[in-house]
Parts: sequence; C-alpha cells; structure tokens
Amino acid sequence: MKDYDVILIGAGINGLTTAAYLQKAGLSVGVFEARGQCGAHCDTIELGIPGFLHNTHAAWLVPAMSPAMLDLELASYGLDLRGTDVIFAKPFKDGKNSVQALDLEVSLASVARHSDADAATVMAFQEFGAENMEEAIAVAQLALFAPPTMEVAERTAKLNGEMCKAMGLPIDGDDVARMTGFELLEIAFESEHVRTVPGALGEFTGQWPLNHRVGPTVLGLCGMTPMAVHTAKGGSHALTHALVKCFVSHGGEIWNTCPVTKILTEDGKAVGIQLSDDAALAGEQVFAKTIISNLTLAPTFLDLLGEEVIGPEWARRIKYFNYDDPQLLGINLAMKDAPVFKSAEYNPAIQRSWVGYLGGDSLAEIRNAQMELMSGVVPENVMGGFFNTTLADPSQAPPGYHTCSLWISTPPNPRRWGSQRLNGWKAWGEGLGDALADEMIDLYEELAPGFKDLIIERHVNTPYSQFNANPSAIRGNMIGGSAIPEQFGENRPLPGVCTEGVSRSFVPGLYLSNSIHPYGATHLATGYLAAVEVAEDLGCREQSWWVNKPLEWFLENMFEFPTNLGVDAKWNNEGEA
Repeated sequence: MKDYDVILIGAGINGLTTAAYLQKAGLSVGVFEARGQCGAHCDTIELGIPGFLHNTHAAWLVPAMSPAMLDLELASYGLDLRGTDVIFAKPFKDGKNSVQALDLEVSLASVARHSDADAATVMAFQEFGAENMEEAIAVAQLALFAPPTMEVAERTAKLNGEMCKAMGLPIDGDDVARMTGFELLEIAFESEHVRTVPGALGEFTGQWPLNHRVGPTVLGLCGMTPMAVHTAKGGSHALTHALVKCFVSHGGEIWNTCPVTKILTEDGKAVGIQLSDDAALAGEQVFAKTIISNLTLAPTFLDLLGEEVIGPEWARRIKYFNYDDPQLLGINLAMKDAPVFKSAEYNPAIQRSWVGYLGGDSLAEIRNAQMELMSGVVPENVMGGFFNTTLADPSQAPPGYHTCSLWISTPPNPRRWGSQRLNGWKAWGEGLGDALADEMIDLYEELAPGFKDLIIERHVNTPYSQFNANPSAIRGNMIGGSAIPEQFGENRPLPGVCTEGVSRSFVPGLYLSNSIHPYGATHLATGYLAAVEVAEDLGCREQSWWVNKPLEWFLENMFEFPTNLGVDAKWNNEGEA
C-alpha cells in the first residue's frame, strides 16, 4: 500500500471538502471510509417505492454560501441547486401565515400584515445593511469561514451595535453577544407571527435560540434577508457526488469499506493509520505526513488514539464532550400530491415555499419546548420543520407525485413525554419514533387538511437509527457535537483541543475537519478551514484558484437558480402580500 502526503479518515462532506482542496493544491490525498459510499449525513436513497428519492439527513443545502462553489467548481461537477422563490414559511393555527422570500418586498408585505412596527424594524435593518453592505458582508464571511478571534468578535459587536441603534433597539453589540436568541426577539418584534419566524429558523441552524451567545446569529435572521438555502437536482447526495468527482478528477483516491481502527503515532506524532481486519484492505497500515480526522471528537481521540496516547486528563475531558443537542427525529413521506395549507386563503404565497416550520405559535411555546428538550423531556406540544422538496425539484419523485420530510428536535435519552415515563435511549426501540411521527403528521393535518390522505408511504429515522448509520454521530448528533456556549466559537470543540487555529490538534500531525468551529453543516465551513490550515503548514496554500470568498457565488447568482419547478401553476405569482 502506497503512502500519501495526507490521509483523511471518513468521507463525509466536510472531509471530502478538505480532501478536494488539498488534492487540487497538488498534494497526494487518500480518503478512507468505513461505509460502502461517501456522505453519511448527505445521502439520498429510495427507501421503499421506486422513484421516490428521500434525503435521509441533510435536506436544506447551504453550499451556495461557501467559497468551495467557485474554488472547487462544484456546479461544473453536477451540483445543480434549486429552490422556491418563497424560501421559508410558517403557518399558524389561527389561519394566518408568515413567509420569507427571495424578493424582499414579499417578505416585508408579509410582516406588515401582522405589524406595521415590525415591518418598520425589518426595513430599518435592510436600510442599515444597504448603507453598510461591504462591512456587513465581510463580517458574515468571517463568522463561519475564519477562526473565531477576538478581532472578529469585536468587529462583529461593533457592527451589531450600530445595527441595533439603527433599528431602534435598546441594546448594544456586547449585549447581543451575551444574550439568548429569545431575549433578542422579544426586544426586536411585537408580533408573535413575526418573532417566531427567526425563532424557528434559529433551530434550523443547529444553534438553539435558548442558548446564550446565539444573539448575533438570531439578529442576522431578523432582517428577513434572502438566504442561501436550496435542494439539489436529484437530492442532497448531489453535493456528495460533486465533491467526490472534484476530488477524483484531480487524482485523489477513495478507499470505501475501509474502516480505520487506529491512528498510528511515533514519538507522540500522528504518522499513519491501521485499517480493520474487516476492511477491503484488511489490516493494512498506511502512512502520511499529515492525518486528518473527519470523525467527531470522541471517536477520534478515545477510539483511534486512546488514553495511552492522549493521557488520562484529556481522555476524561473528551469523554464528557456534549453530543446531546440537537438531535432530530426524521420522517420521510411519499405523497400523491403536494399538501395545501389552510392558511393559503390568508396568503397563497405559502404554497410556493418548500421549507417551513409547523407549531410553536408563540415564542414562549418554542422556548418552553427547548427548555424541556434540554431537560430530557419530549415536549407535549410537538413542533418542527418540513421540507416539501419536490416543489423545488420534481425529479425527486415520479411525475405528478411528491415527497415530504418532517423533523422534530428530540432529546437523545428521553425520560418523559407528558405523563408517560420513557426508558432513555432504549425508548427509540420501543416505538417512540412512530408515536412522535403520528403526532407530527396530526399537526400537519390540522394546518393542511387532507394531508394524511396524500401519504402513500412513510419511513421514520430516529436518533438511534442515525447513530447506527454513522457511529461517529454520537447519539445521532448532526453537527459534530452540541453547539452550546461552552463548545462554541473559541471554545470549540473544547478549549485546548485545537491549537493555533481551528483544526490543528494538540497531537502533532493530527488535524480535525469535524467537531471544530463553526459546526458541521452543508456550508462546508469546517472542511474549508481545515484545508486552509493544512495547506498553510504543508506550503501549498498559495494557489491562483484558491482566492474566492464566502457568499460571493450566492450574491452573484441568487436570482439565477431554477425556482418553483414543482409548484402547481395556480400558485405562481399569487399572494404577494
């Protein structure tokens, strides 16, 4: 078996991003993946009836904000992003709805129907953003795609303080940095129909608004600004395919069904890997100048290195790294037709949104649900997100049919649901997933009568099944470990794990592309940052093609994406208020 400049353990999308950058920069990179295919959290498969494609984890793709779109030419490798012109919707039980659209006028009109004061607040946000666009874009770029330095924090706080002043909010940038998202929303807006939209979107990001230090993220959502969110032609796995094609086209090698059992060290330095006796390359040892782990923190250090290498103090600290929020219960549905919301009578624009949130009609209801979740309790008021994916990409179902997926945030070890006592992790094997799916479908039926009659097949994906599909996702965690304050920003994953940047670990020669700042997602930021630091250390960072900035591609193309390809013609151009 040949040696490489770089070995990457685990072929998730962020690991593939790192590998593609480094291979394109002229290094020899070998990727070793335990599964038979790449992209465990970005998969699209037929779960049952042929022709119905289901995105089993990542459904809301955000690579449009990543510099990888241009650096790695992902569109030329088949990543065909598409969406709907209404990018987010929230129906309410009172028959009203709120929508957020690519066209700011549609978003403002929706807000104004609920509150003139809130519309004025959103408009003030937009006017400030337009007047300070260069700095606002620069800060947004640094937030995800640069190390979380004090300079970045101070620059962010200054901009946020000036924004709050322009919006008439009685807080400054330091207040925003400290506060929870819910605190901010209660100050910013008066209407529950308005404030619950960024409140729900905060849950979509993986940073719950209940936590402190989430204020800056939620403030950015208050402007109802167009977001870089899409599906892809053929499903989420198209992102995995594009990254694989880019990597392989530049000479990279992927070894599937090759689980790694050990990171080899010499004099405390990572120098290679040991493959499992069950691997396609059974028992092989492979060596490289640099090792990158795209597994999460605990399996990397506790399983592949072990206490004998990292020492008992690090072993104990890493053992208690928090994976307990957010976890999701996923529900994938094959549908006879697209559902019609009752609130379409109030504003038909909701029928043009493939993404939205069900339940949580007040900020207090969402906040209370998140408090229960963090206490190991399943909220009695079930709420969560929906993706009517085929409104954006009809190729994911047979002609005339649709798919829908739903998700619910859950504790991984649930102890109670209402008056019912639960058996923790074992509850997922005792029917809890199906019971929660029933509740979520009942909620959808209430908001879109006739929804149940459209379902022809359903599949439930619990945290337990997610963990079985990807054991690196401890207890089914979807972002490489909880993005709670003590594991966020400069603390991520834990203070001292990474030195001199975000990916260089305390074990010489070992870098991380998972569990690091900011958190694992389809924006590919952790993969990008790991690639930057490895390339700097191996002397190949200066490349003529590696010059693009985050958000550039999206800002240039935001109105060029195919939209509404699966939306019934009767809903197009309806409901601009």
